[in-house]
Amino acid sequence: MSTPTKNTLYGVEQVDICNLLSTGAADASATEYNIDNPQDVGMSAVYLDGTRVELRGGDDIIAVIEELDKFLGIDINLKVAQLMPEVDETICGGTATPASKKWESPTSDAEEAYPFYVYVWIKNYTASDSRSVQDGYIKFTFSFCTGKRASEDHGQQAFGSPNYTIEARRNESNSEDIQPAIAYEYAESIS
Repeated sequence: MSTPTKNTLYGVEQVDICNLLSTGAADASATEYNIDNPQDVGMSAVYLDGTRVELRGGDDIIAVIEELDKFLGIDINLKVAQLMPEVDETICGGTATPASKKWESPTSDAEEAYPFYVYVWIKNYTASDSRSVQDGYIKFTFSFCTGKRASEDHGQQAFGSPNYTIEARRNESNSEDIQPAIAYEYAESIS
């Protein structure tokens, strides 16, 4: 019997996002933004539930057809520590003016958001105890994402944190190289 590879994950270190073309293909003119102050990244698998159909005759079951659940992708909840106009523009569309720390939501179809990719860098440790040492990172890749702003609370004497809801699905822009909705790999450092 073989022992599986084990990774002990602790703490999100960085999130990178970059626009794609409307087709999902890479955009050579797009800028990748590094979010170095993420507070929380939640990931939930999304499935299309299969169905079960029974054919009955008299008191017996004559036939049963049962479909398996189908994996569709990952829904991501991203919470960051600071407002970043470029991040709002990449995820939500609209217009960012970084020099004046300004973002405006889309006012026309031309300003709607394009798909984007997301890399999430999680610290990897050698064990799950206090003597553990960091051993690189696990890089999660989400190759085709769409997103929107989520709820955000601002209270008296409390910090506000922008929240985003992101849907990661398969990138089918190149039929000969379909990219998965999620992939992860070990990396010694953030690149």
